[in-house]
Amino acid sequence: MNQYISCKVVVGLILLSCSVLIVAQSPSRACFQFTWLGPQFNNESVFMNATCQDAVRLASGVPCREPLVVSENGTWPNMNYIWTNHRQQATCVPAANDVCATFTYYFNGHVENATYMCTRAVDSSGNAISRGCFEQRNGSFVTRACFCQSVEGGLPCNNATLSNILSFTAFLLAMTVTIIKS
Repeated sequence: MNQYISCKVVVGLILLSCSVLIVAQSPSRACFQFTWLGPQFNNESVFMNATCQDAVRLASGVPCREPLVVSENGTWPNMNYIWTNHRQQATCVPAANDVCATFTYYFNGHVENATYMCTRAVDSSGNAISRGCFEQRNGSFVTRACFCQSVEGGLPCNNATLSNILSFTAFLLAMTVTIIKS
């Protein structure tokens, strides 16, 4: 009986040591950090050596983070590709009170550009925002800001794919509630 208890203690200590080692080696939380220049640019556009100052020269208060990113055919960036191949250049590590954010700008219903970053966010009452999406309309212009908190070692939460999945999930949930009420 004592051997059985000793064996359980040893196995428990080994598992505890392994879990501490795994946690110690896990990468920290990360957010994507870059500006996608939008569908009007592709990999053949002239943008070499452009800076954020060049990218937002006509817009006041529009956030921009380098590197500046374009996609092969003007579509949304492939976040898995960026994560796999450009993680060091296109991510940031959020501070203790930071969240991951995506600011997307639309004109007349069409996307213009998007900026991904680590930041702090507050609502109109001064309360910290940890997750959710918010829109501001100004005539034909719409700014959509989405905030989230990444988990350690995972793909940053401010990726387009996750936002689309969450939107689709919310849509399905709303449809399910509507069907159940009928």
